[in-house]
Amino acid sequence: MKEKRKFNIIAVILIILFAISISPKTLQNDTFYTIKIGELIVKNKNIDMLEHFSWHSNLKYTYPHWLYDVIIYLIYNIGGMFGIYISTCIFAAILGIVFFSVNVKINKNQILSFFMTILGLYMLKSFIAARAQLVTYILFILQIYSMEKLLETGKKRYGIYLIIDSLLVANLHVAVWPFSFVLYLPYMAEYFIACLKKKENNSKIIINKNPNTKILIVFMICCILTGIFTPLGDTPYTYLIKTMKGTTTNFILEHQPMILINNIDVICVLIVLFGLLMFTDAKIEMSDLFMICGLIILMLYSGRQKSIFIIIGLICINRIISEFCNSHNSSIDKQLVEAIMRKSVIVIIIICFIIVDFCLIFEKRNDQYVDEKTYPVEMSNYILDYFKETGFYNVRIFNEYNYGSYLLYRGIPVFIDSRADLYSPEFNSGVNVFEDSESVGSFEMDIDEFVEKYNITHIILSNQSQLNKVLKKIEGTKYKLIKEDENFSFYKIENL
Repeated sequence: MKEKRKFNIIAVILIILFAISISPKTLQNDTFYTIKIGELIVKNKNIDMLEHFSWHSNLKYTYPHWLYDVIIYLIYNIGGMFGIYISTCIFAAILGIVFFSVNVKINKNQILSFFMTILGLYMLKSFIAARAQLVTYILFILQIYSMEKLLETGKKRYGIYLIIDSLLVANLHVAVWPFSFVLYLPYMAEYFIACLKKKENNSKIIINKNPNTKILIVFMICCILTGIFTPLGDTPYTYLIKTMKGTTTNFILEHQPMILINNIDVICVLIVLFGLLMFTDAKIEMSDLFMICGLIILMLYSGRQKSIFIIIGLICINRIISEFCNSHNSSIDKQLVEAIMRKSVIVIIIICFIIVDFCLIFEKRNDQYVDEKTYPVEMSNYILDYFKETGFYNVRIFNEYNYGSYLLYRGIPVFIDSRADLYSPEFNSGVNVFEDSESVGSFEMDIDEFVEKYNITHIILSNQSQLNKVLKKIEGTKYKLIKEDENFSFYKIENL
């Protein structure tokens, strides 16, 4: 017991260091509008469900992660962008610690849980950012823990934890709130099948008829009601439906179907899993089978769901491997802990982690909070100075999707930003800003027609965009280039 406690302490320290080493310093585009929306809510002390940062008039906005926006703004207000970076490191470390702790408590092993945690954090590297998803990952893991413990013990307090968890997700990141109910389905499906099918002890698939599943279903119904307790009206119940009806997800890279061959880490995990199930006597609980298969389908449908496969799927895979190992040697985890806790082994492990962490941190040594190649830092300074006397009254600047949030953050009214839902007809009737923005960028819509439709007065474009290359060729007509730096160009539309 003493050795396990020492191992857990060392494991947590190494997890924290690794989480910090993979946390990015450079901010993503969503973080910029998150700061401004949080500032708006704090200053107004209410949520009016209206849009305030685009020059389009009469747009309604759903504020889908209002609570996270407020938290990030308060952090930014205290520590600036450095504060946001530190908060990302802290949330990433909490994610790692929670993932490790839940794995240990559910699967009753230390070594494999530590390995799965490091593997999970590494696979999540591209998803760790100052975005609401980082907090909801933690809440989803805690939800799995509460469901597992409720099924194991039948204690109602775990149901209360589920309600609190659901309430937090609904206010922190309403877009993923419906997904929290998807996590109940494998347990429910296993119970219903168990009621209809006789238990087969020799089967590869273990079917458990757990009477506590009824209690779980009752608390799931209670969790559905938590959507009422937000300042967003019916948004928790309608947001995902409206999003799925729209076409915005067809254009956004993270929503595209996963190309499996480009995700070697996922392929390796699946090979180990299927190899274990097919070529050994390892067994799998039906709830885990449904959970893993469901997450794989979701992941292939949308690459963004890879993160959910990692944080939930690895817990299930840990259980399969753990039960397989225990069936052959029930004390294997204890033996491994005792072997690893020798001073020489600990020193080697710590040195290896320090080297890896140092290399990962060294890679970020020249990173800036704002990547000037991606976001128009210098051009924003110029635009703000250009309109210093007149302000932005009757100014309609067309900008591209990828850096609209940064312009918004700088106080420049935008044509579009990364809040794609805001600019779609599903959320604002008759508004096709997102689709038109994509159309003009891909030349499906004529630039002159586009400028006339929206009464565009100025255009800012990345120098690498195809549209900018076209405007360069016809520059001197009504598209006058008034400023160009290394990364962006700024045009004025004349003779409107």
